[in-house]
Amino acid sequence: CSSDLYSHFGVCPLNQSMPNRFPFNNWLLSAVCIVMLTGSGCRKIDSIDTSSSAYLNFSTKLVEFDTVFTTEGSATHNFTVRNPNKKAINISDIMLQGGINSPFRINIDGNPTTNVLNKQVAAGDSFYIFAEVTIHPNAVNLPFIVCDTILFMLNGHTWKVALQAYGQNAHFIKHQVLGCDTTWHNDGKPIVLSDTAYVKPGCRLWIDPGVTIYCHHNAVLLIGGEMYAAGTKALPITFRQDRLEQAYSTQPGQWYGIRFLTGGDSSYMEHVILGEGTVGVEVDTFTKSKLTHLTMKKCVIKNMSNAGFAGIGASVNMINSLIYSSGMWNIYCTLGGTYNFTHCTSDLSVNLVTNRTPSVHLDNQEYIGFNNIAVPVPLKAAFRNCILWGNLDDEAELQNDAPYPGFDTLFSHNIIKAKKVKFDGINFLNQYPNFVNQTNGDYHLDTLSAAINKGIIPPMAVPDDLDDVLRNGRYDLGCYEFKP
Repeated sequence: CSSDLYSHFGVCPLNQSMPNRFPFNNWLLSAVCIVMLTGSGCRKIDSIDTSSSAYLNFSTKLVEFDTVFTTEGSATHNFTVRNPNKKAINISDIMLQGGINSPFRINIDGNPTTNVLNKQVAAGDSFYIFAEVTIHPNAVNLPFIVCDTILFMLNGHTWKVALQAYGQNAHFIKHQVLGCDTTWHNDGKPIVLSDTAYVKPGCRLWIDPGVTIYCHHNAVLLIGGEMYAAGTKALPITFRQDRLEQAYSTQPGQWYGIRFLTGGDSSYMEHVILGEGTVGVEVDTFTKSKLTHLTMKKCVIKNMSNAGFAGIGASVNMINSLIYSSGMWNIYCTLGGTYNFTHCTSDLSVNLVTNRTPSVHLDNQEYIGFNNIAVPVPLKAAFRNCILWGNLDDEAELQNDAPYPGFDTLFSHNIIKAKKVKFDGINFLNQYPNFVNQTNGDYHLDTLSAAINKGIIPPMAVPDDLDDVLRNGRYDLGCYEFKP
């Protein structure tokens, strides 16, 4: 692969070394130590409570981790241990019961350890314990539980804090060139994409219905050949982040996305869900001799930090698909190409990014040379029966490199949020689509939606919607047919 293959996700380490320009004298070090010892943040421990009535308080008695993939580390959890007594105490032993063979790791006072002796804590003071887990693989397909306990010995009594994690076996793919005609099977184990997976030109990747692909930070699936990913409504194919804690469930930018490379063949996606990446689907064509073709039906792209869909001089048909909550664009088409969007919904109304770009961007410009001279590249784009919505005055940006030819756009029977941008054809500008609950990602049409019965019969037959619900004689706009 050429070096530009990795231009979107390379890492450039910084040299952070700094010379010591301010050496301290011994007297200054002594003064600093005195301040540290006498400051309000430190307490002098005078006498130790050795009575059997001394006790400990814990912020929790159970540290529970969400599902963790075998061989992959977890997020770090913490809890506090507090001395509520009127005197200082001496915890004679803090011990991770499983020792060095435990799947859990703990850190006390900044030191990774399994055992600490004679930990003194001033009256009313507390300290943190941090915990992580890495689970070793076994033969179980379904999630399994691993446990351990941290023991605290104080004046003849023992206190316990339980550690518990759910483990999941998986197929791990890291920096791998896939063999031709590779199939990712739905065998009960998910796929964990830890780095890069690459489908060579002339080869195909098949993905069975119901397969879930968990993607690590900066992971990317590169398609130089073809991909055939056909899920169903009941068994969709899902690409998502591999951090399973609730705090990461909607956070964008946790992996890169799927990138169809220059000169690739024809690929197909149906009932595929992509979430929480950088660019959900990127289709590149830098050579005009062979366009990269992609058909997307009934797909959902959500919570991307950059763009939901990006077409770069490509040929794409997108039907009955939903894109929402991207950081910049939901649909970005540049360097020309051929695009057909039919019964698609694009919404950025719940995007809280300030000064963001419009939801949809189209241009026919290519900048070349050191002077960035604009050269027109033919673009042909059609939007039929779509909803293009958001919280800007204009949610569509059309950059025609006039006076050159080659900017051919068709907007027919769409709801579009627009004030300044003008469109040919019949459209319904600024008519509220009235989604059921876009804040929670529910883009079904509500009873009062302006999108009901506003569509036309498109050139490409669309007999049903994203939910596989049959469309009636009068088509509703967007990816969902209204269902009373």
